[in-house]
Amino acid sequence: MKKPLLIALMFSLSSVLSTAQIADGSLLTQNIIFTDLNGNQHDVFALLDEGKTVVMDLFAEWCAPCWNYHNTGTGHPNGGALKTLYNLYGPDGTDELMVFGIESDPSTPEALMYGGAGTNGWDWVTGTPYPMANVNIGNIFSQGYYPYIVRICPNRQIFELGQESAQTVYELTNECLSAQGEVNPALLNYTGQSFVGCEGADLNLSVQLQNLGNSTLTSTTLEVLVDNESLLTYEWSGSLEIYQVANVNLGSLFFETSETMTIQIASQDDFQDDSTLEQLVIAAGQADGEIEVHVYTDFYPSETSWQIRNSSNQIVASGGPYQAGTADQWGGGGPDANTTKIHVVEMPNVEACYNIRILDSYGDGMSLGNNPMGFSGIEVFRMGESIAVVNGETFTTTLNATQRLKTAGSVSVQDNAFISGLSVFPNPSNGIVNVEFSMLNSQNTQIHVYDITGKVILSEGWGMMAEGYTLKQLDLNSFQKGLYIVNITTGDTSTAFRVALVK
Repeated sequence: MKKPLLIALMFSLSSVLSTAQIADGSLLTQNIIFTDLNGNQHDVFALLDEGKTVVMDLFAEWCAPCWNYHNTGTGHPNGGALKTLYNLYGPDGTDELMVFGIESDPSTPEALMYGGAGTNGWDWVTGTPYPMANVNIGNIFSQGYYPYIVRICPNRQIFELGQESAQTVYELTNECLSAQGEVNPALLNYTGQSFVGCEGADLNLSVQLQNLGNSTLTSTTLEVLVDNESLLTYEWSGSLEIYQVANVNLGSLFFETSETMTIQIASQDDFQDDSTLEQLVIAAGQADGEIEVHVYTDFYPSETSWQIRNSSNQIVASGGPYQAGTADQWGGGGPDANTTKIHVVEMPNVEACYNIRILDSYGDGMSLGNNPMGFSGIEVFRMGESIAVVNGETFTTTLNATQRLKTAGSVSVQDNAFISGLSVFPNPSNGIVNVEFSMLNSQNTQIHVYDITGKVILSEGWGMMAEGYTLKQLDLNSFQKGLYIVNITTGDTSTAFRVALVK
């Protein structure tokens, strides 16, 4: 492919390239067995079965950001972090985890890892305490940039780490799931439908069920609740050995509005912490009147355009393509690259349903970039509230978004009747977000934070809040960079806003 190769040569890849990696929480389904530079063989599944978390730094010998993170004293704030991590917690330390450095660029010969006459003369091996190897395993993780640093948990789940400090990586490894108790069914991921059309819909619900107990799992009861009301119960039976996974189809439920559903294990379970999932069901965004379409561009904005189409496939709003740059022969860079383009749109004053469509003239989606919002795509706002989010990083030429917009004609949507003067700062944020507002009267208040798939990642009950000014603080430091939706519920109304993490 022309773009990844070009960017690799110009920018050491990681500074501008952002494409779809394997999703956090995905499972490693094939074992990784490889031989390191010293001739020692390593079996990842065997290490995981010992209860150890495996940390892998998938780098390229020529990649400057990779070298800066790897090497102590290069100016990177966390330079040499994995060396410290290994020395403290690896086999010669507390023996809780394992670290590997993997040169995963298939075009790099092993000899270049030792410096000398190599691309930059960098010696990756000398002074590195953990095993190093030259192995082409990036495809296992759908690797799209360097460095790509992951933790693989004992239960086989994979999470991207980023270029974090040794202490942060260690704390994250402690969040990994591993086998505990005898009967321990665990819910890993929601795999069902989560978007409701304009008229409501029956959604098919499903989850990943894993056996984290030391005995064979043969049955369990799963329950779906909305507002603490049990709406569906499913009796699963089968045979799962330790760490085996099944995708369980729970059945269907009808949804008309956005709701947070809770899926939980309702039968015997020796360890409760992994027995509940929360998932946001996302209804069509109410788009009456004036809306703002925010386009978060990638490195090639001249390839991107978008449309809003009604149910008759007529275009009611559109935008792009945007200004090309001169960084390369394909129009990379320029003033519109990796930025936000805002379009104000007056929606038709009729009752209708709409589809959001993103187009890419080259055919690789909005997959190459490093937008400060944490992803490339489209977000739609009405009255300052985020009503639709479309990630544009994983399509080819045309993306028809699953989420819909709707208008009700003369019917307006009531704003939150209990709070005013909402201010969110800093936004984008490195992790700590201040939420400032005034309560118009005393109300019980809750907050939920969702990722862009609708998964609830944080819930807090703020209790009965008194009338007047208040300042709350959200700590999102433990989450990866990207876009998140925060929903404040007061009384019987709610207000949503987006927060971008730009670590």
